[in-house]
Amino acid sequence: MFLLPERAVWWPSEKTIILSDLHWGKSAHFRKHGIPMPGSTQVKDGLILAGLIRQHQAERMIVAGDFFHSRHNKEVDDFSTWRQAHQSLHIDFVPGNHDILPQRLYHSWSLQVHEQGMRINGIYITHDQEKEPSAPFNIYGHVHPGVKLQGLGRQAVTLPCFCINDHCMILPAFGQFTGCHLIQSRDYKNIFVIGEGKVMQWK
Repeated sequence: MFLLPERAVWWPSEKTIILSDLHWGKSAHFRKHGIPMPGSTQVKDGLILAGLIRQHQAERMIVAGDFFHSRHNKEVDDFSTWRQAHQSLHIDFVPGNHDILPQRLYHSWSLQVHEQGMRINGIYITHDQEKEPSAPFNIYGHVHPGVKLQGLGRQAVTLPCFCINDHCMILPAFGQFTGCHLIQSRDYKNIFVIGEGKVMQWK
């Protein structure tokens, strides 16, 4: 598997992209509640995702939860257009806590829903960490992991990251408008940060 700077994983042998926490429709959800947000946020995420699929000639995409952000809005309607442009892509979808859209929409977009997580080749893909995994390795999201890198004086930057232990990996949030939750580096064996279009091992 390859960790990508676009905040996803590329699995060549399965021709599969794995990602989490896209939160499609989040910016429209905020605007609907009176919070000004740029209208290009969701468009950018969709273009990045389309570029990944094209670049790697992916045949499958697995979303480890929070594919969508909340209730139906115009940006959710826009996903229909995006899906039509990628009709041959098989999409597996593990619902997260934000995925509250009607099941009929998921079916209309030909999303294969895995309510209890997805098992594939010894890997268990879930939205949150599986406490008693039934597979040797658990890939999940939900956390939106990030680390703060301290520079000179008060200079600091928070970057999204992949967190890896012997039996699990936390995916960064794919959505650009999601923010990061600062993790404790001591809790993870390896940490790979994402910055300036690169994935760099930090620990």
